[in-house]
Amino acid sequence: MMRTRTAQICIDSEALRHNFQRVKSLAGDSKIIAVIKANAYGHGVQAAADAFSQADAFALATAGEAIALRQSGVTRPLIALQGCFDSEELKTLSELNIQTVVHQPHQIALLEQCPGLKLDVWLKVDTGMHRLGIPLAMVEAAYQKLRACKSVRHLRLMSHLANADEPDHAKNDEQLSALDRLHKMLNLETSMANSAALVALSESRLQWVRPGIMLYGSSPLSAKTAAELDLKAAMNFESKLIAVQQLEQGDEIGYGSTWQCRQAMRTGIVAAGYADGYPRHAPSGTPVWINNSLCPLLGRVSMDSLCVDLRGVAAEVGDRVVLWGKELSVDVVAEHAGTISYELLCHAGSGFVSSTV
Repeated sequence: MMRTRTAQICIDSEALRHNFQRVKSLAGDSKIIAVIKANAYGHGVQAAADAFSQADAFALATAGEAIALRQSGVTRPLIALQGCFDSEELKTLSELNIQTVVHQPHQIALLEQCPGLKLDVWLKVDTGMHRLGIPLAMVEAAYQKLRACKSVRHLRLMSHLANADEPDHAKNDEQLSALDRLHKMLNLETSMANSAALVALSESRLQWVRPGIMLYGSSPLSAKTAAELDLKAAMNFESKLIAVQQLEQGDEIGYGSTWQCRQAMRTGIVAAGYADGYPRHAPSGTPVWINNSLCPLLGRVSMDSLCVDLRGVAAEVGDRVVLWGKELSVDVVAEHAGTISYELLCHAGSGFVSSTV
């Protein structure tokens, strides 16, 4: 089939499998929930499910994501992290044997109104992140209601760390202590550790861990690179050089004329832009890999192209360009662009996935 865009994404299944084994080595006796929400962070949910086939469960963001994956033929345990919001959705989860998270009182009421259903349920508690979760003061009452609820087959406990990417943050100890008290009081299997906590906070691993970003080859810690954590980039985002030009001192580049040549220089145009998922807000200086050299971005990113500095680089029209991947970590690009790798991966992978190897 003819490619409609020059910029392409290729997903490396071997890298996904390698990263899962890295997770497994850290998890020890803990069971693993592989987080494959948002189309597996842009990597393709089916490809991720295949690569992480040894996971004890998969976590999706919404009931709809989980239902679609189950209907595609995936038989592993699935968890809908946002839970259910109406009885029809709850009925479908029960029929497809999909686990649901409860983080609001009205979700408990919904379960109580459907006594004929049978579901495994995760009680999510707010230990301090203040996003989703039952407040600590209401947890015991919520637990008692769920224990008495005829539609609840198996009950487990979870929470989420707000600052796991900063292992020394005082809030981590507060949240872990709060969850430990609940774990001992309720005597439920418990999950807290995301990727960062799995790597840096061993006390958070408990009975279940739920890694996300590290499965895709990005570092969850600002102080450690992916390479230092033995993680491999699974998404390779690349294109080609489609023009090379010689500019003169004083020439201005791109929309808004935001970059001016300080000297005569050789520049190149890469067939990739924000329509392909490259961040429009990436500033001049953001690196692009061409022929073993890191070439700085010049001027604003356009819809279908971007300009790079080719001074001192042997590059010609048609040469391969890596926006991020094995040769250039997505974490480096994210840092230059003032964002996080999660955003870049999700955006680039949302529109197309060219191939999986």
